[in-house]
Amino acid sequence: MSQTLTFPALGAGPHYSNLDIWLPLLFHEAALRGEAVLDGKTFTNCRIQGPAVIVPIAGCQFNACSMGNAEGDMRNLLLQPLGPTRVNGVIPFSNCVFERCEFVAVGYAGAPEFLEQLKTLPAGAPSGAAS
Repeated sequence: MSQTLTFPALGAGPHYSNLDIWLPLLFHEAALRGEAVLDGKTFTNCRIQGPAVIVPIAGCQFNACSMGNAEGDMRNLLLQPLGPTRVNGVIPFSNCVFERCEFVAVGYAGAPEFLEQLKTLPAGAPSGAAS
């Protein structure tokens, strides 16, 4: 028996509000449009779902967001890139704003400054980080 799983298209945005967003689908749709980076998007009151690792490249803001279940230590959500210039297998964001979003099953990689900001957040508390 063959089964097919289908999802409604999320679209190109740039504004997404009050949606459940599966990150692999959002990135797949962007790739079909020829976009290698999710750039200039605004997410308000969205549930952002993985499994995924995101990399805020530059100009991203996380305002009053729940960054995910860190099980008491924000470092549980962070992945430090080992290469000096590139990370493969992640979803890159640039110039995006996340307002009051909830992140589920999402890890974060990126510049040391961004990871340090996230590390200082109390686990489970709304964020105020920027890349």
